[in-house]
Amino acid sequence: MTTDSSTPRGGDDGPPDDQINEFLNVLNELKATGCNLLVVGDAPREVFTRASSQLLGDPDILRYRVLAVTDATTQSVADRLPDAETTPRPLTETTRIVNHAGAPRSVTAQSEAAPPELAGIHETCVADPQLQGLQSSLAEAIQAVARNAGALDPSDLRVGVDSLTPLVEHHGEEVVRNCLELVGAYVRDNDAMAHYVLPDEYDAERVQSLVPSVDAVIELRTVNPDERGHDVEQRWHVPDRDITSGWTPL
Repeated sequence: MTTDSSTPRGGDDGPPDDQINEFLNVLNELKATGCNLLVVGDAPREVFTRASSQLLGDPDILRYRVLAVTDATTQSVADRLPDAETTPRPLTETTRIVNHAGAPRSVTAQSEAAPPELAGIHETCVADPQLQGLQSSLAEAIQAVARNAGALDPSDLRVGVDSLTPLVEHHGEEVVRNCLELVGAYVRDNDAMAHYVLPDEYDAERVQSLVPSVDAVIELRTVNPDERGHDVEQRWHVPDRDITSGWTPL
């Protein structure tokens, strides 16, 4: 699956070639039918911003983006979006932000703290503290993008949520799992690709509790760049197919 530039490849500690081929076939299948990805790992938040940026699509390819933020910083929102000068169409035409921050704050409103590249992007500030408000706003944003874009090819629409941490802590795992399943249905209906950030270790209880609600899990870790030649690696899990990739550079 192109994500677009983070497709896993075989590594020195990766599985045999036949398993890699099986894995890539599964990812291509998910891409064609719409998929939901959980992004996890014991890593700094900056690493998740980098991964999210890749999952939202290459800057020189026309992609439509819906980004929901709960505890992501304004700067990290800007960092994961492509440079407006390189995109085929303006971000104001292709991007929507759903703001579900605990303390109401606009991501796109002009202020000294707001990056100028976010100016003019459509933003929905969710006032409902319960998850119904976020669910409804995400569903409406996905449908609005699909309607305005016309015909969308698989994975043209990218959805991101950063992060699930305050949602799980406030509402509990079962409520968040139901939210993922509801939003995920809209994602699949539009052949979109969604990712949800949860900065916990892959084996953590609350990560495993959400795994059944997604199609695959991307696990992140930091490594010594002097030894590896890169500082972050990813490993993909597709639990219902019993498939795990090797560690590869992000």
